[in-house]
Amino acid sequence: MLKLFCLGLIVFCIVKITAQNNFTFTNDSYSGINSAIFSPTQPFLNPNPWDVNLVSADLFLQNDYAYISKQSLLGLAGTPIQLANPNRGITGETQPSVFDFYNKENASLMFNTDIMGPSFSMTADIKDKKYVLGLFSRLRSQASVLDLDNYLRFGNEMIKQPEFYEMEPFSSIAMNWNEIGFNAATTIFPTSDKQWIFGLNLKYEMGLDAANIISHQNIKLTATEPAIWDNPDLMNIYASDYNVSVNYITNYNSETKRYDYKQNGSGLGLDLGITMIDKNPREDEYQTKFSFNILDLGYVNFKHGLNHSFVNGNTIWLQNNPNLEDQEFESPEQYLKLLSKEAYGDENKSFVGNGFKIGLPTSINLNYSQRIKENHFVNFNWIQRVPLFENSVKRNNILNANYSVQKAAIGYGVSTTLSEYKSLQFGGYFRIGPLILGSENTFPLLLKQKHLHAANFYIAIKLYPFWDNELKRHRRQDCDCEK
Repeated sequence: MLKLFCLGLIVFCIVKITAQNNFTFTNDSYSGINSAIFSPTQPFLNPNPWDVNLVSADLFLQNDYAYISKQSLLGLAGTPIQLANPNRGITGETQPSVFDFYNKENASLMFNTDIMGPSFSMTADIKDKKYVLGLFSRLRSQASVLDLDNYLRFGNEMIKQPEFYEMEPFSSIAMNWNEIGFNAATTIFPTSDKQWIFGLNLKYEMGLDAANIISHQNIKLTATEPAIWDNPDLMNIYASDYNVSVNYITNYNSETKRYDYKQNGSGLGLDLGITMIDKNPREDEYQTKFSFNILDLGYVNFKHGLNHSFVNGNTIWLQNNPNLEDQEFESPEQYLKLLSKEAYGDENKSFVGNGFKIGLPTSINLNYSQRIKENHFVNFNWIQRVPLFENSVKRNNILNANYSVQKAAIGYGVSTTLSEYKSLQFGGYFRIGPLILGSENTFPLLLKQKHLHAANFYIAIKLYPFWDNELKRHRRQDCDCEK
């Protein structure tokens, strides 16, 4: 197995599954506190005075590096998956249920999970003004490698690496963290003809795990024929002229083989949103809505994180090296120390100190909604990542259009999404009572795909205490008639 030090650690960064919000559901007026993480003003539009989320989970995966051939996600259960082996005629192009590779010159991988725990929002009248206040809790994971120079494609195709190769600079980043947030929204500009709503989320971030690998310059890779007693299909690979930084911390205990949950970092986050709606005061539904949101301003500080730096040390023998090939690596630190010994003759030389920061996945979300007829809306969303820090986790860019029907006891909709401006996906959601199911990429869940390489699934269980309806709201309105 190729143990290229700048790539071997990427696996540590991307073993998580990743997520995107279900945009069709978060445009639903009854989405309540679940939509606060996407637009801090959206809970203000909830017709019900209380909204409780028991649990919700949003999972997302997208990559153009590897795929499973001729399979669906549901079809994976109980199905043995073979690893591609071109020399034995096992490829994803010729048979189903094979884990194979695209083998492009550049590859990207994006993974997310977003699990919302017990959360709620409520309406409060303070000095004759309506406020919506809420609390939410989340467990978030994100990892990404964008436009990686795919040197691994040679090994994937089981062909010999070129004699000389310069691997372009790259970065990969991952973080696993908890979040507790306070949501507040109210109206502003009372004299305006339109209704303006301002909302914010103040968030306390609790870092659990993180890893950040940056190659600052081209890495020179040299391949030579193996010794006669070695595998003739595995070239000797050497790396030189490198400048790679590695920062990481993890709760995985390599001695006990267990994950010991504890907080390793802390920070603050902020979401801001402003919404303008055109609405008749006597009607429950708006005619048009435009919303601008800045999400995930902030960072997490890992004071005890471990930092290693490999800069122009000795040429490192990466493949067929018995010092690396014959070792069973139980932790990233063990591997880094062995690399340090190879590079500098000292296993501690690469260690450069403790402490690093990881920026939150800052993004801008623009939303436009238009009422077509009673309970029927067409919605458009655009999310663009705008990382503020050099070391920031990154979410995927999104263009989304969806059509939804929003009623008190039931809601549903269909959507189309362009993820990363190149992957076209179709999905929707269904809400009935306390249960919400949805996906922005439905086909891979149910239908066999020639190349299964992306997935998204959303589920939520909610309660609506003190259920409100149109008749109750009408009775509470002031009468314009003469007394």
